Amino acid sequence: MLSQHVIKRGDVDRIASYYGDSEDDYYAKEGESQEWQGKGAEALGLSGAVDSKTFRKLLAGEIGPGEHARTSTRNDSNQRLGIDLTFSAPKSVALQALVGGDVDLIKAHDEAVRRTLEKIEALAQAKTKAKGVTSVETTGNLIIAKFRHETTREKEPLLHTHAVALNLTQRADGKWRALKNDAIINAVKVMGPAYRAELADILQKQGRQLRFGRDGMFELAHITREQIEASSTRGQQIERRLAEKGLTRETASGDQKQIATMETRVSKERNVDRAKLHADWQAHSKSIGIDFERGRPGAAKGDTHLAERELGDRDEGDAAARAAVRYAIKHIAEREAVMGRGDLQDTAVRHGVGTVTLARIDAEIDRQVKQGRLVAGAPEYRNASELNGPRMTSAALVQQRVVAGADPSAAAREVRQEIGRGNYVQTEQRYTTPTAIERERSILNIEKQGRGKLAPIMGEKAAAEHFARAPLNAGQRDAATLMLATTNRVVGVQGYAGTGKSHMLDTAKERIEDAGFKVRVLAPYGSQVKALRELNVEANTLASFLKAKDKGLTDKTVLVVDEAGTVPARQMQQLLQLAEKAGARVVMMGDTAQTKAIEAGKPYDQLQAAGMATAGMTEIMRQKDPLLKEAVELAAEGKARASVAKITDVRMIEDDRERHKAVATEYTKLSPEDRAKTIIVTGINDARREINRNVREQLSLEGNGEVHSALTRRDTTQAERAHAKNYDVGDTIQPERNFPKFGLKAGELYTVLDNATPGNVLTVRGEDGAELQFDPAKVKQLSVYETTRLEFSPGDVVRATRNDASRDLANGERYTVTEASAGSVKISDGKREIELPTNRPIHLDHAYATTVHSSQGLTEDRVLIDAKTTSRTTAQDVYYVAISRARHAATIFTESLKKLPDAVARINEKSAALELGRDRDGKFGKANPGAVEKGRGDRDRAAQQRPPEKAADRDYERA
Repeated sequence: MLSQHVIKRGDVDRIASYYGDSEDDYYAKEGESQEWQGKGAEALGLSGAVDSKTFRKLLAGEIGPGEHARTSTRNDSNQRLGIDLTFSAPKSVALQALVGGDVDLIKAHDEAVRRTLEKIEALAQAKTKAKGVTSVETTGNLIIAKFRHETTREKEPLLHTHAVALNLTQRADGKWRALKNDAIINAVKVMGPAYRAELADILQKQGRQLRFGRDGMFELAHITREQIEASSTRGQQIERRLAEKGLTRETASGDQKQIATMETRVSKERNVDRAKLHADWQAHSKSIGIDFERGRPGAAKGDTHLAERELGDRDEGDAAARAAVRYAIKHIAEREAVMGRGDLQDTAVRHGVGTVTLARIDAEIDRQVKQGRLVAGAPEYRNASELNGPRMTSAALVQQRVVAGADPSAAAREVRQEIGRGNYVQTEQRYTTPTAIERERSILNIEKQGRGKLAPIMGEKAAAEHFARAPLNAGQRDAATLMLATTNRVVGVQGYAGTGKSHMLDTAKERIEDAGFKVRVLAPYGSQVKALRELNVEANTLASFLKAKDKGLTDKTVLVVDEAGTVPARQMQQLLQLAEKAGARVVMMGDTAQTKAIEAGKPYDQLQAAGMATAGMTEIMRQKDPLLKEAVELAAEGKARASVAKITDVRMIEDDRERHKAVATEYTKLSPEDRAKTIIVTGINDARREINRNVREQLSLEGNGEVHSALTRRDTTQAERAHAKNYDVGDTIQPERNFPKFGLKAGELYTVLDNATPGNVLTVRGEDGAELQFDPAKVKQLSVYETTRLEFSPGDVVRATRNDASRDLANGERYTVTEASAGSVKISDGKREIELPTNRPIHLDHAYATTVHSSQGLTEDRVLIDAKTTSRTTAQDVYYVAISRARHAATIFTESLKKLPDAVARINEKSAALELGRDRDGKFGKANPGAVEKGRGDRDRAAQQRPPEKAADRDYERA
């Protein structure tokens, strides 16, 4: 594990304590307990042990007598002095090293830290300013003071090193200047897994056996999970505090766990008898059965479980790196069409820990580009003086100058010079896949090829005259007319939230069906489908339609795609290909300003940008309050800062816990009738759970029902689900179809018992108690859930979390609990009552608060919004969706009134492969200029030249 903390002047006393803590450690003389590292340290003649006097001078920026490297005159507590990079070894490694006396593990940790810091040092940069122009120089040198420690605040064994990178670096001109630390801080995410990869590599070369888990985590195989947990009194303290509040780690929200963590935190104790402490550790380890001798190199190894990746020849690093990078591509490409190099490195190293290093991963990414499996975009740059400025290719920078009147040749020369001087800084390299490019091109081509190819259902003049007599406004009439009069196969209706798209569709549908055509609506969520069917509209979820064997499409079918902005490229391509083959028509209704698909792509946006015939509906009718309507209109136009100024009820409560309680209080003080017309919206699941708990407490529902096991879906990709190590012991899995070969039945629930059996084998227990084993890479359709314990009381508002055709339950539908007993929970929507047996975990959750994604499509009289400005979920599209749910009133609760306007103006970028920067020849990245044109053929030819590999590896790009 690696964490970072920017050291400021106010931290000096805490940093000084690193000396005493380190010098008194039991193994202080082993390895590098206090050491200088870095080319910057070498330049100053610093080596060996860190001395306090020199360290303090360098913290202050003093290079030599009277020579200060930092020109800042700041002398306040927030002045930046350096970065504390803290490397923590896995718990089992700490136990074996510090309690078991296995000093080779301490040396392995030191070596892994040293290697990782060398990678971090290469990222060091300095700013310079000349004649008002800012530039950036990559210096590649740091002054690092390392302090290795052995204990936590609770005096538990924890092997960790504080590596203090001072705020100093030497430029090429020999001058020492303040460190520009952006690149280093951004790299922490990658360098944490890189440290673990280096450590695992060293340990395995020592002959250690490791047990791997999710996210690149590993432990020594001879120390069990139970022994690790029993060795963590810190974890036990937190669990006891949660238990005092009737919570567990599974049921507590992130806020609740953080509060419990802070409430149980103890002050650091000085002058500890290290020998006695060490004896206490040994006695405790013996009492829980840890056999440290089994963990030493050369010990018997036949009875330990190893994950699939520990097996085989460790010299086959290239093959391991190839598998890790392909996993990373598949995992990231499921959600985003464009991926940064950092994300590829991070994901690949995490997946390959124990078999790869960051250097091998880097080499493999470059190989994947050359082989055509990855497509590199042209290099992009930012102005060195604009930290968050736009990314632009060199061609775009030249074009910018040409548009302003510069000569093209002179502009090109200027851009080259400015890039060379560091006035423009290259941003992270970005990539896409041939599959993503082909998919997006296919979508755009089907729409383009379908223009003017069909006879209209009704002439444009006749349609306009017909709808002129209907109760529609101008935008609705334009949309309905387009649907009937178009000669295009694919058209769009771009409508703001609350503009009456459903009413327009109902009116147009009647005339379309009178003409002998059939209207079918496809929606993203089951709850929307049920609402449409109640209006006598034939509707299906898009997913179920695509899975159905008989689609029922003809050239007389008009397919209407509701919430088209949430449809990913994969599904959009399938849909349009089916429509084209059947001769059917497609009408896409949505709003490009609302939230996008979770999967990769934004085809609805791309189709509109490419010229798809689109009618606009901009007259908002949902909001009845004039100021709220104005706020929604501004948000729809992308003017979020101006919009939030129109919200008349914005409340600031800094403490998260108190804010969530206030949101619940605002809700519970309403009458039951008004509560039924109110929704609470938040961007974070932890906040949703916390608000739900507060509402139940304030409505006196807690303690009046029955506690049952409920299932919460774990957000996983297909790539993750193919590997046993990515499942947690205790997870629940539910097959979506039968897998007779493994004894798995569709709809049955199976509990994960073991995820580390050799050969990528997952061990599960079924509802009948039987244990089964299977390779998850061969079982493609699995849903994965965490099991939580939730109380359901009469009067609780709940929602279904999975479609259940046998009970006519739709995912997202809201119900009221009418009865809760030990054997079942009864719920009602006011029209019918449904009984859910509780002899197995149920797909049900509390529904007072909802996430923004789940709220899209809902409408109520009022909405209460929890908007934490530091959360990535507080952004322009999310804000727009949230406030537009309300007819009459929207109340926003935030921790910062000052930061709120900027937070809601943030743009959540959804990437598209065809938007990736191109080189001067108009092609994608120079490293693979023919990838787009040659596409899959290149991949097939490259595959013929590669050694044999698993089918799962060859299939890495397919979703």
